[in-house]
Amino acid sequence: MFHIPITSLKAQFDDIDIYLFDQLLKGRIQKGMKLLDAGCGNGRNIAYLMQAGVKVYGADASETAIEKVKQLAKELAPTLPSRNFIVADLENLPFPDVEFDVVLCSAVLHFARSEAHFKAMLTELWRVLKPGGMLFCRFSTTIGLEGKLKQVDGRFYQMTHGPVWFLADDEMLVELEKQLGAERLDPLKTTVVEQDRSMTTWVLRKV
Repeated sequence: MFHIPITSLKAQFDDIDIYLFDQLLKGRIQKGMKLLDAGCGNGRNIAYLMQAGVKVYGADASETAIEKVKQLAKELAPTLPSRNFIVADLENLPFPDVEFDVVLCSAVLHFARSEAHFKAMLTELWRVLKPGGMLFCRFSTTIGLEGKLKQVDGRFYQMTHGPVWFLADDEMLVELEKQLGAERLDPLKTTVVEQDRSMTTWVLRKV
């Protein structure tokens, strides 16, 4: 039986989101593309991409996270300029319009402070994306857990593990697609995690 050591896979792909890995398999992220990870954290989704010749940029509200990502880039892709990685709020990204071929935003949008904040972040992600480019978002929603979560106010819900999150639903996502004039590249894919939270993957093309 053909066998790839787990340690080799870990070294190559780090902790990349499995649904982002799916986009790699579909050929939607290619060497030479300009890619922004908005809310990049410590860089788990871009470690492989740095080594694969993708022109990676990162933005995060945490200065500590950005320093870690800069160090990661220095080790894995020393030709990437450290200025590619910046401290910034996602509702006010300091990048020109239509700058990136791909924009990633993983495990961030459910931390929105309001529906207006959610939409402001999404609008910024869309603004910096080139026509024909891909927006990949993964965030918690109510999909699959309708009626099972404790609603606090509007689209805010008390999560069983403690925090209060802003949770979009399918109806909201469909309406946002219409407002953006977006094309859905993949069906919505939602994973229900132990009846505690639903993590939805939303993949759009800018027409």
